[in-house]
Parts: sequence; structure tokens; C-alpha cells
Amino acid sequence: MIKAFVKIGENGYVNEWVAPREDAGYLLIEADESLVNNLDCVKVEDGIATLDKEKQEELQEENKDLLELLEEERKMYE
Repeated sequence: MIKAFVKIGENGYVNEWVAPREDAGYLLIEADESLVNNLDCVKVEDGIATLDKEKQEELQEENKDLLELLEEERKMYE
């Protein structure tokens, strides 16, 4: 687990991750390293980040075309 500062959006999900330093409006939380940089599908409960898998799947489905395009671009640079 790491400590990180985050901002929580109006939807209740983390919408910004910051280096481990305090700035106005950021909350200090604990998170598994695999969650860092996940946006709009990580909730904070009692200071600990948790992944909302249903929300993650919903976002992936909504952004399926973009994810496929990014995967194609990644393959071009391998």
C-alpha cells in the first residue's frame, strides 16, 4: 500500500491523483499501487481506496473505441 493525495469528484470517485504531497483540497489516502492513476472508478472508504469493478467495466464499455485505438497505436510502436 502507498499513500497518495487525491481529489474526489462530485460523483464520489477519485478524479485526480497527486504526488505524495499535500495541496489544498486533496485527501491523504492509502491505495494499492495498481489503483494509482485509475480515474472515475475508485472510491475512498475510511481513507482507503477501493476499486468499483462495475463502474470500471461501465467506463471501459463507454470508451471501447478509444481503448481499441490506443491498443492499435501501442502495437505500432512495439
